[in-house]
Amino acid sequence: MPSYLKASYGSVSVSYTEDLDGGGNTFGRTYEAFVRQHFGSVESVFEWCAGPGFIGFSLLASGLCKTLDLGDVNPDAERAVEATVRENGLDGQVRFHLSDGFTQIASDLRWDLMVGNPPHVNQAAPASEYQHNHSALIWKDTDWSIHRDFYAAAPRFLHPGGSVIIQENYRFSQPSDFTDMIEGAGLETVGTFGCGPGFEDYYFLWSRLPEMHSRAENPSR
Repeated sequence: MPSYLKASYGSVSVSYTEDLDGGGNTFGRTYEAFVRQHFGSVESVFEWCAGPGFIGFSLLASGLCKTLDLGDVNPDAERAVEATVRENGLDGQVRFHLSDGFTQIASDLRWDLMVGNPPHVNQAAPASEYQHNHSALIWKDTDWSIHRDFYAAAPRFLHPGGSVIIQENYRFSQPSDFTDMIEGAGLETVGTFGCGPGFEDYYFLWSRLPEMHSRAENPSR
């Protein structure tokens, strides 16, 4: 078993390794204040590209969600999350899905809120120290294909009126890069929001599934 580092979020200690930390343990911490301000507590949260689940566990530890699902394609992330769940007694509240996007996630699952810190770099941008020190799995999304697949599938996994808040980086993208993906999927853009002092390079992109669209897609609800 790997020797894990620990990150504290309230009463929850998150297990991770340096190669799994794509920024969720630094700028990802700004999610808590944003969700608290705009949502308060929701029933269910899904973290996309979760890695060890810094963002999701921060929301759970803060009482901002009751159940948490985490999705990532990396088996190392799954093992780290399993350690966190076991050591914090979170069985029954947290599930991990080893999945490329939503492809291996059960089609009947729905969430109130989706969050995520996905790969921020589209093309072959000038290499930074961050890129040198991390696997391309953490930072590279060629032609925004990972984002495109995510937004195309996300509405099917949202409760009526559910929201998607994704953290992006102004050094590598603009909100307009994602507008067509969002609107093409049937989501509406709520707005773009800064991540606060010290994290001016980062922004939250908030989109939402309209109630009428949700009812049309899920007539039983």
